[in-house]
Amino acid sequence: MASLAIPLGLAILMFAVGSETRISDFRALVASPRAVALGLSIQLVILPLLAGVVATLFALPAPHAVGLVLLAAAPGGVTANFVTLMARGDVALSVTTTVVTSLAAPLAVPAWAGAAFAWFAGESVAVALPFGATLAAIFVTTVVPLIAGSAVAHRWPEAVARRRAWHRRISTLVFVVIVTTAIAAQWPALLAHGPTVGPAALVYDLAAVALAVAAAKGLGIGRARVAALIQTTGLRNVAVALTVAITLLGRPDVAVAATIYVLVMNAVALAHVAWTRRHLPKIKDGKRELV
Repeated sequence: MASLAIPLGLAILMFAVGSETRISDFRALVASPRAVALGLSIQLVILPLLAGVVATLFALPAPHAVGLVLLAAAPGGVTANFVTLMARGDVALSVTTTVVTSLAAPLAVPAWAGAAFAWFAGESVAVALPFGATLAAIFVTTVVPLIAGSAVAHRWPEAVARRRAWHRRISTLVFVVIVTTAIAAQWPALLAHGPTVGPAALVYDLAAVALAVAAAKGLGIGRARVAALIQTTGLRNVAVALTVAITLLGRPDVAVAATIYVLVMNAVALAHVAWTRRHLPKIKDGKRELV
């Protein structure tokens, strides 16, 4: 049931995101691509390296260290797009980095997983992430519902505007159900391994967010895009990490870091949402503040 309910829930969230995303938002990214380049650099290169440093500093057991790097190498989570919307961030930036990192996952995830096994465990491990299944998942849970939501909002803008508050409530409820289901499914592992892996996972997440913010500020990237970078940096596609660890490698011990991170990443993400809804303007000069 969960295998069908969670993808359906993600599609509902992306439909909601699409109904509040404009084509002009994506055009703005093309005109000023610094944030996209930064987001992709962080997710594809910096995060796995950071995870390796944190795992070393905390002297994690080899399977947990490998799992933390594997988690960091996973693409951005689909829920990051909805949480970016909640945080009044640049949804177009979030969607772009999520889709691109997902497309890169069949190459990036095996490469980083192999490097982590070699470094921490002294093992030579080959991982093959199926490109076709990854691509299909992106389109079903992200691209198609996003386009559908945008099309509906374009065709019936007044009707969508009138019902926006209800759409937000329903989407928020769906998000809560998805997060609760994910945490409940991993609860035994959280209790068993939380004291060992939890502190490292939290430090990794906070350090990743801090690096994203510092780099964005250094490049003069605006607050709405910084909000998107925070969410796409912290929220990972845990399902990909779990699939690689358990299904492809048959190593539940490597999956521990990802199971712990489910709670950590959502706690940090929602704390950021609470802060931005107090401090980040929703509208500036009649439009979203993006730069």
